[in-house]
This record gives sequence, structure tokens and C-alpha cells, in this order.
Amino acid sequence: MTPPDFTRLLVPGARVTTVCGPATVAEPLRAELSLPSGELVASAWRWEPVGFTETAPPGRYPVLLHPVVLDRGDPERPVSVAVQLVIRDEPAVSWTLALLPGQDPADLSETGFFGFPVDGGEASLIDARYLRELSESGTLDEFIADATADLGFGGLMESTEDEDGRDAVMFKTGDGDGVYPTWIGRTAGGDLACFVVDFLLLDEPGQPDESDESDQPRPSRQTSTFL
Repeated sequence: MTPPDFTRLLVPGARVTTVCGPATVAEPLRAELSLPSGELVASAWRWEPVGFTETAPPGRYPVLLHPVVLDRGDPERPVSVAVQLVIRDEPAVSWTLALLPGQDPADLSETGFFGFPVDGGEASLIDARYLRELSESGTLDEFIADATADLGFGGLMESTEDEDGRDAVMFKTGDGDGVYPTWIGRTAGGDLACFVVDFLLLDEPGQPDESDESDQPRPSRQTSTFL
């Protein structure tokens, strides 16, 4: 699968073509995310807290949700096309799929990709350590309820933090449910620049890897970025 040209999303007012028709890039929504372990999990809150094999230096990073306004849509209801976690404030000049342990791009077809399934139109970014702690303490359900409550009021992205400082960023997933890949952007020097969750609305998307199908056993789903 070939990544779309995400640079188009960095210019508010730019014209783009989506699978839903022509659209105009809107101003990004902004949040921040702590990565104390540097291990990022992009998911819909299911399965095991397994992060990507590519890790970031521990720290706190900007998160940008990139919306567009469809020509045939409601200008007051933009659609999110991607969520970007910025590790370095440098342009990304090359892109590769973010992988979980055991995933191999060589196993994919030309249009295939690894991604995480979404059923409910919402997903999240969170540090793997935080997710493990929440799961082990039995407070994950309460944390999720708090995180999703604000999104229920029409927002596209919200951040949440518990009393122990564990935070996450919740967001609407583009046009709704589906299987969505995460891309790693690298600088000209090969350094990690960003992670981008792609909602497959820019141009034509590829096809999810077979391991994302609903009739696959749980281990296959875990190696498809699905918690």
C-alpha cells in the first residue's frame, strides 16, 4: 500500500480529493500526549496493550487531528482524515507502515496493510505502559468512559487524564468504522518524525491484511494493531 500525500493536510485552505469527493483542508485540532515509555498504542481499546515496534524518546508530544470540509457536506461538520503524533518538528520525507511484533510487510500484497479495526467510530492514542497499568488496576473501563464522554457531544478529538497523570487522546475515526493503518514518517536524516493514523479518506485506500478479518483468532488480531 502506498501512503497518501499527508503534506497536503498541513495547509489550511488547500484543496484535496477524498473518497467522499472534493474537500478543503480545515485548521487542525490540537492536543498533547505523554509517552513515558515511548511505546505508542493506536487502537480502539481492545485486546492486549501491545505497542508499535518503533518507539519514540520518552516525552510529551503534540497531537494534531487533520479535518477537511467536504464540498457536499455540512461546513459545520468537518470530517477527520488523519491524526498525527509529532515527534520531531521536521518534515517527513519517507513513510513506512507502523508494525507490531510479528508483523512483516513482506507478507502483504501490493495494496495490503496492517491496521486496527474500529467498531464504534472512535479510537485512541495512549502509552503502552499506561494502558497496562489501567488494565492491571481494573480502572480501564472507568478511564474509557471518561475519555469517550466528551466525544459524545460532537467533538472530533478530546484528551483525558486520570488522577495519577495517565493520559490518552480519543478521536473520531474519519467516516466511522473500518480498519485503519498507522504510518511512520521519517526525516531526511532517517529520524522518527511522526506517527500518522490514516482514515483512508485521501484518494483511494488499499486493502487490509487478511489477519484483520473478523473470523480470525485473537492472536492474529493482536498482530494487526488491534487491542
